[in-house]
Amino acid sequence: MSSIGNEYTITILGCGVMGTAVLSAILNSDFSPYPSRIICCTGSQKSAEKLASTYSKIETSYGAEQNIRAVKESDIIILGCKPFYCEQIMEQVKEGLHDQLLISLLAGWTLTQLEKYSKYVARVMTNTPAKFGCGMACVSLSSHAEQYEDLVLKLVGPVGKAIRLPEKNMDAATALVGSGPAFCLLMMESLIDGAVQKGLPFAIAKDAAAKVMEGTARMVLETGEHPAALKSAVCTPGGTTIGGLMAMEDRGVRSGIARGVEEAANIATSLGKK
Repeated sequence: MSSIGNEYTITILGCGVMGTAVLSAILNSDFSPYPSRIICCTGSQKSAEKLASTYSKIETSYGAEQNIRAVKESDIIILGCKPFYCEQIMEQVKEGLHDQLLISLLAGWTLTQLEKYSKYVARVMTNTPAKFGCGMACVSLSSHAEQYEDLVLKLVGPVGKAIRLPEKNMDAATALVGSGPAFCLLMMESLIDGAVQKGLPFAIAKDAAAKVMEGTARMVLETGEHPAALKSAVCTPGGTTIGGLMAMEDRGVRSGIARGVEEAANIATSLGKK
């Protein structure tokens, strides 16, 4: 593979939830060098037309023949399909592969497994808030892809924040970063349900719960304090907060969430073995 210059093409294979989240983040950002072309590959004309109507600055492709051409014309491939479709899709387009930089968004698939298709591999785990520029991305690189670290971080940085991680930590990152939004949303639903049960209208409870979680996250990020210290500062002796926390601890909320992350990480590991 020759060096990637200022004029380069990105082809996205799989434009579902995560593929479009990263696409949206890139389209809403401004960095240099910026891709001159972005081609989104799908499996049907209908989905290609939907993408084209949603995102005006892209090209679309569907069907094996067009997708092979799109891959052949690319300098960078973003793999955004479901993990269990990866091998099938890559086999379909293998005629177009020529050791491009491969950025994988797939849970469970290791650098070694992906090096079957290119020696230049970046394994990235991000999440759905990336679509709004407030996501998180963890990045591991194959040895040959180290030369593209700056470009990879520029491409995934617009999701919100991007950091390097050793690959051994990527399954844990998949559980925390990738699955984390769903865990947070379950907690948000619970806050809303409790407020509604005590008489708050749903719309007000939803907005309040969302702002509570947003503000709490900002407080952790801005202060750098341990969450336990910030939590303790809210607890007045004999007050409402400590009473509510004790009820949650009695019901195993803390261990339930922690074990949920653990189970998600175990499943992420198993995905790469199928």
